Amino acid sequence: MDTRQAAKAEEHRMAKDARNAGVPAFEFPANATPEQKAAMAKRAIPAGLDLEKAKATVKASTPQEAIVSDLDGAGSGATVAMPAAQKPAQNGTNGATNGAAAAANGATEKEKSPYVNGYPKAGDGEWERTGWEPRIGSLNDALGLNTLPDGADHQTWVESNLDDKFFGEWWHNAGIIAFACLSTWFITKVGLGLAWVTIVGAICATYYRTSIRRVRRNVRDDLNRELMKTKLDTDLESLEWLNSFVVKFWPIYQPVLAATVINMVDGILAGATPGFLDSLRMTTFTLGTKPPRIDHVKTYPKTEDDIVEMDWAFSFTPNDTDDLTSRQLKKKVNPKVVLEVRVGKGIISQGIPIVVEDMAFAGTMKVKIKLQLPFPHIEKVDICFMGPPKFDYALKPLGGETLGFDIGFLPGLSTFIQEQVHGNLGPMMYSPNVFTLEIAKMLGGAPIDTAIGVLAVTIHRANGLKNSDKFSGTPDPYAVVTINQRAELARTKTVHESTEPKWNETKYIILSNLNDSLDLQFFDYNEIRKDKELGVASFALEQLKTDPEHENINLPIVSNGKPRGNIMFDVRFFPVLEGRILDDGTKEPVPESNTGIARFTIHQCKDLDASKSVIGQLSPYAQMTLNSKPIFTTKIKKRNNDPQFEESHDMLITNRRTCKLGVIVKDERGFVDDPVLGKYQIKLTDLLESKEKGTEWFNLVGSKSGRVKMTCQWKPVTIKGIAGTGGYITPIGVMRLHFQSAKDLRNLEALGKSDPYVRVMLAGAEKARTVTFENDLNPAWDEVLYVPVHSAKEKLTLEVMDQESMGKDKSLGAIELSLEEFIKQDSQELYQVHAEKRNRSEGLYLGKKTTPKGTLNFTASFFPCLNVADPEEEEEEKKLLEIEKQEAEEAKKALGVPAPGSSPKIAEPVAEADMAKTPVNVAFTDADGDETDKKAPKIRLSPEELLRHDSGLIIFKFIDGALAHKDCYLEVLMDDMHFPSFSSTRIRSKNVKFDEIGDAMVRELEFSKITLRLREHGDDGEDAVLAKLGGSTLETLKMCLNNPTVLTLKDKDGQPSKVKISLKYIPVVMKLDPSESISNMGTLRVDILDAANLPAADRNGKSDPFCVFELDGKEIHKTKVQKKTLHPAWNEVFETQVASRAAAKFEVEIFDWDIGTKADFLAKTSIDLTAIEPFKPQTVVYKLKGKKGEEGKFGELRLRMVFKPDYVTRTRQGSSTFHGTFAAPGKLVTGVAGAPLKVGGAAVGGISKGASFLKKNTFGRAKSNTVSEDEPVVIEPEMQAISENRPMSSGSAIRMDGADDRLLTPTGRGSSSLSPNSAARSTSPHARSRSTSSQHSVPGVIGSGPDSGTATIRLVAASGYPAGTNVQVRIRAVDKNKDLLKSKTVKSSTGDASYDEQFSVQCFADTQFKVFVKDNHLFKDEELGEGLFAVDDTGSGNDTIVNVGEGRVTLRTSFKSAENASTADSPKASRRKGLLKK
Repeated sequence: MDTRQAAKAEEHRMAKDARNAGVPAFEFPANATPEQKAAMAKRAIPAGLDLEKAKATVKASTPQEAIVSDLDGAGSGATVAMPAAQKPAQNGTNGATNGAAAAANGATEKEKSPYVNGYPKAGDGEWERTGWEPRIGSLNDALGLNTLPDGADHQTWVESNLDDKFFGEWWHNAGIIAFACLSTWFITKVGLGLAWVTIVGAICATYYRTSIRRVRRNVRDDLNRELMKTKLDTDLESLEWLNSFVVKFWPIYQPVLAATVINMVDGILAGATPGFLDSLRMTTFTLGTKPPRIDHVKTYPKTEDDIVEMDWAFSFTPNDTDDLTSRQLKKKVNPKVVLEVRVGKGIISQGIPIVVEDMAFAGTMKVKIKLQLPFPHIEKVDICFMGPPKFDYALKPLGGETLGFDIGFLPGLSTFIQEQVHGNLGPMMYSPNVFTLEIAKMLGGAPIDTAIGVLAVTIHRANGLKNSDKFSGTPDPYAVVTINQRAELARTKTVHESTEPKWNETKYIILSNLNDSLDLQFFDYNEIRKDKELGVASFALEQLKTDPEHENINLPIVSNGKPRGNIMFDVRFFPVLEGRILDDGTKEPVPESNTGIARFTIHQCKDLDASKSVIGQLSPYAQMTLNSKPIFTTKIKKRNNDPQFEESHDMLITNRRTCKLGVIVKDERGFVDDPVLGKYQIKLTDLLESKEKGTEWFNLVGSKSGRVKMTCQWKPVTIKGIAGTGGYITPIGVMRLHFQSAKDLRNLEALGKSDPYVRVMLAGAEKARTVTFENDLNPAWDEVLYVPVHSAKEKLTLEVMDQESMGKDKSLGAIELSLEEFIKQDSQELYQVHAEKRNRSEGLYLGKKTTPKGTLNFTASFFPCLNVADPEEEEEEKKLLEIEKQEAEEAKKALGVPAPGSSPKIAEPVAEADMAKTPVNVAFTDADGDETDKKAPKIRLSPEELLRHDSGLIIFKFIDGALAHKDCYLEVLMDDMHFPSFSSTRIRSKNVKFDEIGDAMVRELEFSKITLRLREHGDDGEDAVLAKLGGSTLETLKMCLNNPTVLTLKDKDGQPSKVKISLKYIPVVMKLDPSESISNMGTLRVDILDAANLPAADRNGKSDPFCVFELDGKEIHKTKVQKKTLHPAWNEVFETQVASRAAAKFEVEIFDWDIGTKADFLAKTSIDLTAIEPFKPQTVVYKLKGKKGEEGKFGELRLRMVFKPDYVTRTRQGSSTFHGTFAAPGKLVTGVAGAPLKVGGAAVGGISKGASFLKKNTFGRAKSNTVSEDEPVVIEPEMQAISENRPMSSGSAIRMDGADDRLLTPTGRGSSSLSPNSAARSTSPHARSRSTSSQHSVPGVIGSGPDSGTATIRLVAASGYPAGTNVQVRIRAVDKNKDLLKSKTVKSSTGDASYDEQFSVQCFADTQFKVFVKDNHLFKDEELGEGLFAVDDTGSGNDTIVNVGEGRVTLRTSFKSAENASTADSPKASRRKGLLKK
């Protein structure tokens, strides 16, 4: 018998001895597959033992891996030839019928809020029926049983009233005796028998015995508990009861454990096989008869309430026979594992069996358990060895006791192996390092090594680097990023010969937990010898739990405990975005993002082409590819044609739309090139979609047979500051949210009321917000917000917040708004308009199952984006198609597979159940044979056609910048928005690379205004704006549309900040509500002219009237009082901002002034602002009404109004796009009582010496001779056609020669006469054309005020004065005491004088001037009167007549704007300015 046969015989004998001893032992053929071995082991499991097959393995604190991303240069090698990206089958009945499983993944998670005692609550059960709600900590402490409140007295009445000397132990015993005596006396007294006495005695005895027993038991239990607490701190506990249980349980559990090990051990051995061996296979396996033993346990009772900490000492010594009986010694079987090590290659190979036996292990392990309230009530378990454990084993070839030789006896080998084991386990689980088991995540189905986010490490510079070797010279340092000093994750460039290196590089790492340490190792580069480590700097990742961003970290670089320099770096943590848990317990969908972490998993392959192997057995492995570049290689599965890999790899994806994943399956051949067994490539978006449909199996390309099962898990992460789209996804449309008001909000303030505003949250990020209403529980925002959305699966959170001046804003309640109700698609998959503006009133909830407090009133609608083609995307797709076509051709040449025409497509997959028995041949179909694409084609528009759409989304991409400031933000503001539509990440340096994308809604492109500004960090006020640049959105789009352009922002000191920006524009299918148009908001100028026929309120038959103007219930202007008149002429002017003409409530009330008493009401009227044509001055006569709106003899009021459309910026005081939310506008311009205003050719309401209003007519004659009782009379003066090139100034007057517009006494009841000239109507149309209006407005200029320039005033004549008067005219500004013109004195026999004198003065367009007429004498001048006028800025050239006293002064005025003067010679003076135009 040769040695091999002897080894086989010995192997068989050991297995037989194990089976005779009742221990399962298995013998497998050398070439048995893992499935065959598992079946043999499963048959040894006792019948009736229902066990679930273990499918998942718990990995040991999987370290973070070197990041792989789709950025340029990603991948470990050169680009490989891959087939074109395939499309999965459309029927969804793919091989692995996992659709049901995928659909079942909608299991909801329980909400963990609110909190109980600072911990997430266990659930929402009816805990009041169970005594108390689950909580962490001492129950006595929680319920207040260990402490008594002040003054608490639990004494009985007897104890409190009986003196202590009469109360003691005797009282308890004597009390029941006294009761017995009294009861016996009573029984005797009533004549009862002895039986009743016996019953009373029995009752008393039972009571006494029971009470005493309870007291003793409670005392004994309390004493034992207190003594055990002290004992736990000092003594060790023996667990012999547990050891006895394990001895009896071991025969039952051992087969299960053996079956579990068998299922996985072959795959592990195959992956760990060294290159010089052909394979490692297990042929015999037995676990032994002696179970492990727990020696003792030490408990630490004084830990936190949610922490359980213990030290466990254990041992596994199968050869220790001291505690075994003779019968056990006879049948004892030691654990043995027989491995077959195959040496050689292919058919020239030989298997050598090796026995691993006599394993022994002993150590002490610390176990720390963290508790939680929700199931499974254990959050995690931290374990570590208190010291290096002791272990031993024997490695020897088969041949019995005589021939066996333990190769561990070789000098130094055993010590070397133990050092290697301790070196690998030490950083992982030797104290103080701990190995964490995430129990809650494991039982919840989440892998413990799943990615939780991305860490961005920005390494700036190092200072004072020192080399430990003084003779090594100046180092050439570079930095390596690691976790716990394990595998290298990233590396900086090498800075040659520098002790002060500057890198300024950002590296990205995917993290699976925050319990590790970020280590920056520094090395000195050497070309020949190994690089020398200079030191390491460590940063605890736990700090990221409280603050995800840490800036300018300065840590020492330490080597052997000595400092070797300092390193400055930043860390930023970007967590994985997750759907929030809603009030009903369901979990909302994961937010959409174009950037994120992709976990690519290759599960297994089936039916690989075995004909490519000489012996018919393959040793396959798989390579993962990202955009055709290899990134990861799986372990080799020796001699297995159906390998199971089950290996995953995480990748950072910056552009999900263009990313392609692939797999290359190869056969390991050793010294020759490994042949390719098949390839497959698919777009990431298609792979994710196929997983949702249950498609996981894909046919390999370039092979006769073979399939691969692969999946991908997507976790969105919003990462700013990296190349790519920064997580930006093009919206499908916008949600229009009109927040009207809120009622009965919560009041969280101790003093005063809440300051509410509404914010709109999408995926946990704030997308828009209203203005704040101060000290108001019933705010009326009346504000419209637009929020871009990306999917019907999204949900918006409408949350009402209380703004705080210090600390974080507090929530007053929220509403979840599902978008599925609004977003619908037609048969061509085009999104439909949902313009229904249904009023909604919903309660505000603070949490699950809470009572709503307050209601939010709003409307919601959806407007889709136009399906336009993006030139940049089309160019990118064109390049991708060319690359795919080239790859397909290369794959066809390399693989020899004919692929006519376009890219091939996989055939219909086969069900997984039939996969093992049905061979699959790859069938290719022409892509042209696909079903007709039902999607509507994209609309291609030229830039000119694109910008004709009024409403749309402007998408801006900030590329880089060279700024004059740092520690600030770059923001974009649109139109009348108070808050920015986009804000960049914090800018930390003056030279910054943004690579950030944002969007904003444009309501009216032609009038829209865009503003870029730099805002200082930490301040939101106007003083925080460092630099600003504003202009027309339309002109800016024309310059920056798909064209990176440098814009320059200047600060107050003139320092430039340059930003490179590129813009896109996507039209939105929307008809703008008239209330949101710029023509509905702006500045209203009101000229208060005069009134007539007012009611008399005083005894003298007169009144002292004054007017009060109110806008939306707030007083905005009050005129001066006109004394003793029923026909006052105020001639005052004011301006105010109107948020919405359509919704504004504009009223004027006239009161009678009284000394020392409240003013009496005279009349009122409402003014409809929608009837005012923009930019067109209109004089309107309103019939006044009574206090309750009744008709009657209340008189008439004449006003002149001009409305100038403009954007009105919202303010904190409560402002809106609509009505009722603006702070009360102040008086901008106020005239002098009785002063004439420039209406018509004559000034109105002159002031003369001793003049009386009753001496004048109050109404001129009108064409109709009557005034309607119901409608106001509009008096439009004659106007020249408005120039196309120059807008009419706000408040400008048009002359009407010969007209007297003063209010006169009506000639008859209820009617008045108007002068014919004053009623002349303009021939210009009321409706303004679009082009005209666009030139009349200057979008974005809020309250810009009148133009400045030069006024020229020519004195023409004076007439109507007494004969023989020495007429002298003087002119001065209203607010000045110095005369601007003092004319010559003209003595006229007729009282008329002619002049030709003029002067010019710098002033504003609405500046008022005062004219005096005097009778000039040598010693004393007599004043004949005075009057007011304003210059004519319309350019009409007509005369202006001013009533001064009894006569008139004729003037000819003109006004030249300073802006027009400076741009008069420029052919482009009338064009609007964009951001680049100064």
